[in-house]
Amino acid sequence: MDKHANLLYVQDAQDNNVGHFACIKNLSRLVSSQINKKNGQIYICNRCLHYFYTNERLEAHSVDCNKMNECAIVLPNEEDKWLSFTNYNRKERMPFVVYADLECILQKTEEEDDPKLYQRHRVFSIGYYVRCSYDDSLSGYRSRRDTDCIAWFVEELRNLAYRVKATLSRNVLMVELT
Repeated sequence: MDKHANLLYVQDAQDNNVGHFACIKNLSRLVSSQINKKNGQIYICNRCLHYFYTNERLEAHSVDCNKMNECAIVLPNEEDKWLSFTNYNRKERMPFVVYADLECILQKTEEEDDPKLYQRHRVFSIGYYVRCSYDDSLSGYRSRRDTDCIAWFVEELRNLAYRVKATLSRNVLMVELT
């Protein structure tokens, strides 16, 4: 038979290495004032620490919770139901970025089948800039002007992908710490 016990660790104020464990007889009484503004009892699932206001809801939850893996379930409340990224200063930067642009000319079409189709875009120039965030010697601009510039650009991107993969896969020895 599994017996569950909630323990509280009280740390000594003068010495962080010294502390004392105490048995929590009523977890609801310990944490209910921190969870809600009411002074009523809450029912806490010992497995995932999710809380409920009625014992019936706790029992209904326990049926599903016992089948789940051993992790805490945290569901958003009504105010926090939408998730959006806001910490742009913590965003992970990509080591390589490619900026590309192409130029086209509009050629008149000879087709009589579709009266709406009277011009066609023809690419005549393409250029791209590779920016490396940690080594400017790996950054650079390349361009080409001819009728076959799209095939050239695709081949350039393929070669660039191999070079970037080789650069990022290279193991660099750590400097020994003193």
